[in-house]
Amino acid sequence: MKRTSVVQAFHSETVVISSVLQIGDSERISARTCDLAVQRQHELFFGSEGEQTFPVFTKPIPRWSFPSPITSKQTLHQSPVISARSVRVLGISSSSIVHIGSTSTVEAESRIKHIRHLDGPAPTRGRDS
Repeated sequence: MKRTSVVQAFHSETVVISSVLQIGDSERISARTCDLAVQRQHELFFGSEGEQTFPVFTKPIPRWSFPSPITSKQTLHQSPVISARSVRVLGISSSSIVHIGSTSTVEAESRIKHIRHLDGPAPTRGRDS
């Protein structure tokens, strides 16, 4: 698995919220985040609203199970170098991964609960009222 990663130029505006920027080999990358996003049309804050446990954060995530391969895979790398002249990324967020190199295991999980409190349209009584 060992290879040399060479990047001449890397530019990113933002790397936030449990994200990974990895240049080089790694054995395991694990990125996890849980976000509670509340949007209101009018400014209003309830002090304890973030303390509630929402099922989206506790439910188990289904895992893919792959059958055992019938054939074996062999990979031959002609060059021991992974080379990138220039990489430009606008943003890396919420358990995202930018990885230049080799890795064995990557796990990424992002759970987001959106709550929106918006005023609806004014009720109407009908066309002729």
